[in-house]
Amino acid sequence: MNTNKVWFITGASKGLGLALVKKLLANNYRVAATSRTISALRQNIPSFSDSFLPLEMDITNDENVKASIEKVIAHYGQIDVIVNNAGYSQIGTQEELSDKEVKQNFDVNVFGLLNVIRHSTPYLRKQRFGHVFNISSIGGFVANSLDLVFIAPRNLPLPVLVNLSPKN
Repeated sequence: MNTNKVWFITGASKGLGLALVKKLLANNYRVAATSRTISALRQNIPSFSDSFLPLEMDITNDENVKASIEKVIAHYGQIDVIVNNAGYSQIGTQEELSDKEVKQNFDVNVFGLLNVIRHSTPYLRKQRFGHVFNISSIGGFVANSLDLVFIAPRNLPLPVLVNLSPKN
């Protein structure tokens, strides 16, 4: 098992992201983990080591995402695995949710993911290696009217991966 790989995980302060970070660190991988606040990461991962780089990142802020990825490269010299996990559910029917609520959800769940891909892909292409995992939702296969605003943006990025295939 090659534990020299560097993992970059968004939305790492709770849920699936936090579980993944803990598992990877327990297996001696190098992990850069993002959250909206460093304190959320410190609270859930109390013992920081050289293998762990906690980053405060606003996934909706393109420049902030770019700077975070640059910090990973400066710290580890590489980035090998991207896990786009950041996101949130917005429960409500279409007529119940405001325009602002829907746009904010798309900003995080679609455009935030695209910000990460946009700024990490040049490094992956330069290395000629890397993996991108976009965490989606089962709702793309089993929809429910109350989850439409969550399901649509969480499953929309799936075609984006086709564009990430290696180029000759």
